[in-house]
Amino acid sequence: MKNILVVDDEIMNQEVIKKILNKEGYNVLTADNGQDAIDRLKQHKIDLILMDLMMPVMDGFEAIEIISKNHIVPIIAITALDDNKTHQKVLKLGAVSCITKPFELKELVHSVKSIIYTTKQTSSIQT
Repeated sequence: MKNILVVDDEIMNQEVIKKILNKEGYNVLTADNGQDAIDRLKQHKIDLILMDLMMPVMDGFEAIEIISKNHIVPIIAITALDDNKTHQKVLKLGAVSCITKPFELKELVHSVKSIIYTTKQTSSIQT
């Protein structure tokens, strides 16, 4: 079972995403901010991160940059900031994709499945 880390300071967002992804067969862990996400990475094998950008303690921008430099795990940024500059920034920092809030749950599930599948294919080619 693949482990997905949902990082968002809004508990309701965590719970909705967790419920949907659990139904799809994923194990979902949660974190309230970027620092919590980094701590979870030290404790668990994570296959994909869904990272909100605007959070207290450590925002998603800083967390994406730190995680990308220290771990090999795909990150999907999730943000209410709907501008090309933000999307380009998170991709440059190391995210593989960016989804704008509000989003369709089907879009999120499709993105998760696509990235998990691509990561699985890439790792099987390298072995």
